Amino acid sequence: MRIALFSGASNAHSDASAYVSILKKSLSRAGHTVLLVTCDPEADDCYTQDDTIFCPAKVSSNYYGYSVKSSMLSPVYDIMEAFRPNIIHAVTADDMGLSALHVAETNQLPFVLTLLNLYDTTEDAGVNRIYDSLLKMKARSTLRKLCTAADTICVPSGKTKEILRKLDIHCKMHRSPFCVDLETFSPIHGIDLEMREQLQIQPDETAFVFAGRLMGDCGVNELLQYWNSSVSVQDRLRLIIAGSGPDSAILTERAKMLGISSKVTFAGDLSKDDLNRCFSCCRAFVSASKSAAIKASPLEAMAAGLPVLLEQSSANAELVREGVNGFLFEHASQLGDKLRMLSQLDLEGEGLLRKLVRRSTAGLTCEALAAIMVQDYRNAMEHPHSAEKANSGSMHIHHVSNKSQNNH
Repeated sequence: MRIALFSGASNAHSDASAYVSILKKSLSRAGHTVLLVTCDPEADDCYTQDDTIFCPAKVSSNYYGYSVKSSMLSPVYDIMEAFRPNIIHAVTADDMGLSALHVAETNQLPFVLTLLNLYDTTEDAGVNRIYDSLLKMKARSTLRKLCTAADTICVPSGKTKEILRKLDIHCKMHRSPFCVDLETFSPIHGIDLEMREQLQIQPDETAFVFAGRLMGDCGVNELLQYWNSSVSVQDRLRLIIAGSGPDSAILTERAKMLGISSKVTFAGDLSKDDLNRCFSCCRAFVSASKSAAIKASPLEAMAAGLPVLLEQSSANAELVREGVNGFLFEHASQLGDKLRMLSQLDLEGEGLLRKLVRRSTAGLTCEALAAIMVQDYRNAMEHPHSAEKANSGSMHIHHVSNKSQNNH
């Protein structure tokens, strides 16, 4: 099968890029040919590299901070003609998703949509009331158009259906897993003294880690408040915050204002290997995010054998088996109790818990994701929305004018 995969996020540290990366790897390992179309904010023109088309992007107030320049996508359509995909899959609900839909409709191809994060349809960008309202109207209109046109809609989070219902968008959805790279993220045995020093973890401290983009729905502001109210100096606990984003400076200043800077390390962005090393130095992954979107970092931590402490209303909480791979909390005192409980584990107890946690991710493999997605692709091909698609035996590229392309 030849799959054209469209993603609006090229940021190596975003949940969407993590999902797309593992999906592309999964499908390729299963013998399928995948062409990824994504953004590069630094690009002046479209260019290809490693089976990926990078498209110019413009600064935006959306969740990822930029969006594709739709007027510069002419080369993408030419490349699609040579690639001759069997199916179009958009893992985004923005202008890049509309570009994917344009390719699918123009060439009478099945269109699959994966909804990872609907933040732009529900939250304000923080610019001003009128502009925020316009942004949400545009995001909701785009989402409605994509959902209406999709032959198959995949959602990793069970909370997506609730959001769509509130937006009066009614469509059938298939649950699909959010898998992780179980090869990169895996338990490390022994003490990594170099990484502990880099993370400023003192010999008598127990560390806990949050990893993710520092913005919007990350919940780090709440986590800092919880840490301030529930963790004392005598507890000898350290919070590691790995990642960067538009709220990095604000959150660093927030820690100073709360007087907990001495107990918090802002580690910045870490490579995947260094993040895995960071996990090995910590007792658990902790997050106060209430996001309705599945986040990659808690799953990566679990793959590394790290139990998770999550806010019970978050999407990732669906994946927690209490006492097996993590624990849930709803307020600061509960979090503090669980932090102290985990910090008191002896080496044998910690080792046993890490084995249980790692075992809980056994089903989040490349093979599992590929099998599910290929079945979704086949369903889209066999049961398309339009009879015109069903009667199309093969792909026929319809050349469109630059003016027409610029309107999509």
